[in-house]
Amino acid sequence: MALPAQTLACIQAAGAAIYAADAALKDAVQSYADQVKIGMLENPFDMGNDRLFDDWKTVARLSRAVGQVEAEFQKIYGAASDLSAGTTPSALTMPSLTAPQATVTADLTMVQEVDATDAVIKKVPKKIKAAAHAKPAASQPTSLGGNSAKVLARLLDILNPVTFVKINRTAVGTEVGLPKGSIGASIAKLKATGHLIEGGVGEFKLGVPKAK
Repeated sequence: MALPAQTLACIQAAGAAIYAADAALKDAVQSYADQVKIGMLENPFDMGNDRLFDDWKTVARLSRAVGQVEAEFQKIYGAASDLSAGTTPSALTMPSLTAPQATVTADLTMVQEVDATDAVIKKVPKKIKAAAHAKPAASQPTSLGGNSAKVLARLLDILNPVTFVKINRTAVGTEVGLPKGSIGASIAKLKATGHLIEGGVGEFKLGVPKAK
C-alpha cells in the first residue's frame, strides 16, 4: 500500500530540517576553530582557551552525530518514496537510529570519540559509501556553474554510477533552494552533459561527463 502524500511530505520536511542542522553545525565547528586559532595566537597561556577548545570538541561530536543521522534519514526517505511510487523498497530493513544522551555535555554513545581536528568543513557532507558506489572524479560539479552545479552537488550524495536510483525532483529542488521549474531544467542539462544517465521514470545514476 502506498504511503499517503501527507506522510511523505512530513518525512521530506524532517529530512530537510536535518540537512539544514547538519550544515549549520559544520559552520559552527569552523567558527569555534577560528576562535581557538585566534585565542592561541593572541595569548596561548590564557586559561579560557582550554574551555573554548573543549567546546570546540563538543560541537564537533554533535556535528558528526547529526551527519550520521542525515545519512540514515536519506535511506528512510528513499524507502518511503519507493512505497509512494508503488515499487518495492530497495532497503527491506531500515537501520535503527540511536538517540543521543540527555545532555550535550555527556559523551554521545552513537559516535566514537573524535578529535576536533577531524572535523572538516565542506559545502556538502561526504558519506562513506561502498567501493562499488564510488563516484568517478569526472562527475564532480567543478565543470558546471549556477543551478546545475548545485543540483549535481546534492545528487552526488544520493546517486551512484552502478545502479539506478529513483529521486524526488521536488525534494531535491527544495533542499538546494530551487523552484520546481528550475530543477527540471538543471537535470536536463546534467543529462545532456553526461553527468546523469536516466533509466526508468524518475530513475538516474551517475555518468561520465562528455569531453568538451
